[in-house]
Amino acid sequence: MATLTVNYIAYDKIRNRRNGHVQKSVISSLKEMLSDDEDYTLSVLPILEHEGNEVHFAFLAASGTADGCLLSFNAGTQNIPVGHTDIQVAVVYLPQVPDKHTVVADAFNLEKADFTNSDFIDVLADSDIDNSKTAEVNELGTLSSEKAEKLQAHDSVDGTRFSVWKSFPGKGTLGKRESVIEPAQNGYLFAFYGGEN
Repeated sequence: MATLTVNYIAYDKIRNRRNGHVQKSVISSLKEMLSDDEDYTLSVLPILEHEGNEVHFAFLAASGTADGCLLSFNAGTQNIPVGHTDIQVAVVYLPQVPDKHTVVADAFNLEKADFTNSDFIDVLADSDIDNSKTAEVNELGTLSSEKAEKLQAHDSVDGTRFSVWKSFPGKGTLGKRESVIEPAQNGYLFAFYGGEN
């Protein structure tokens, strides 16, 4: 028997990545005992209401599945392969995009199915690291997009290797460690670590 734990999370504003990390609210939780070697079907709604506001589906991440880590950016029916270990699932929803000229950046550990508060990103000025902006984004989780910024995800965080970038609203999935924030861009940018690389 395996235990499946699902947390539906509303990602709130970051106040400080290192001290208390991301402000997230668990909208609801589900815990079930499952038979080994079966798929569990989970329905993921594209929009939920949280504290009187709409939050929009961003991603589903699961650790401990029969296939290892699972990452999906699609709402709807999700099949989660059950093996012999307990499974943690995070279904993450985002509020309206942040203020104009602001990008919220964060890192997610697929092996734990949770956000990490470890440093994960460098802001580059030409080919050198801009120490001030790097410290700010790793500490506060926000970056101004008054001008274009080149970012580079750390190769590994918490003992797990970089997997993929994803921006919301999407410019699509970015597979390499480098990403560029365009002038006046606003939204969310997540670096995922662990799973298949």
